[in-house]
Amino acid sequence: MGTLVQRLAAGLGLGRLPQAVRAQLESEGRIVYLAEGVPETAIFRHYRAPGIRIWRNWRGFIGYFVLSERRMVVKAKAYHEININAAYDDLLFKKIAFAVRPRYLSMAFDASAQDVQASGQIEVRLHLPDIAVAAQILERAGAQIVQK
Repeated sequence: MGTLVQRLAAGLGLGRLPQAVRAQLESEGRIVYLAEGVPETAIFRHYRAPGIRIWRNWRGFIGYFVLSERRMVVKAKAYHEININAAYDDLLFKKIAFAVRPRYLSMAFDASAQDVQASGQIEVRLHLPDIAVAAQILERAGAQIVQK
């Protein structure tokens, strides 16, 4: 699954959870879900940031998705970077709209939640190997998930 570039990047070891982040998460509690080398698609809608204006654009990324007992960490990198590190009781986590689709887990949020100088909408589509398991863990953490 994913574009050729995403598959090549995963084959080269990109999209792996760094040891420093793994150690931090394990010190807070156990990791309950981990997906590395995940093909991700970010959709920017009416996005504005200093020097950038995007009406609508799709970007392919490769990254990782981690759920620990206390937080969610999502990292994707290609030309831009998506970096979400939010505790389950954090305001950022509560602002994310989750949706389960047949082929991916969708996370939509306002761009200003990640960067105060940005505006617009960002949707990240995570092509996880086991979407239902990740969705159940997120629901137990308090996320509102829409089934579509």
